[in-house]
Amino acid sequence: MSFMKLFTYRKGATYTADCGKCGTTLWTQEWVHGDHNDRRDAMQAGTLRCDQCGIGTADPATFRKQRDHYAGHYSAPGYLDCTDWFYDTNLRRLEKDLRDMYGDDE
Repeated sequence: MSFMKLFTYRKGATYTADCGKCGTTLWTQEWVHGDHNDRRDAMQAGTLRCDQCGIGTADPATFRKQRDHYAGHYSAPGYLDCTDWFYDTNLRRLEKDLRDMYGDDE
């Protein structure tokens, strides 16, 4: 894959909290939710409504930041062709796994 180059991106943090009513883990990720900051703040304040049961709210005592996540794929610069995206919490491991799977990009 000499024409393909490895690209990696920092995707940001994931925040979680448990529903005080049903115990479901609520989450928000910077790259998934457009209203990420509002969701994160509502989790921390205990006002985010549970997606599962609909009547419970986030328990602020269970609010925590998870690890940062990274995304990577091989792509041909200037073209739309690319491999599937892969995600990991460790950038070096992600790069190694992609190189092992698709070959070195040099």
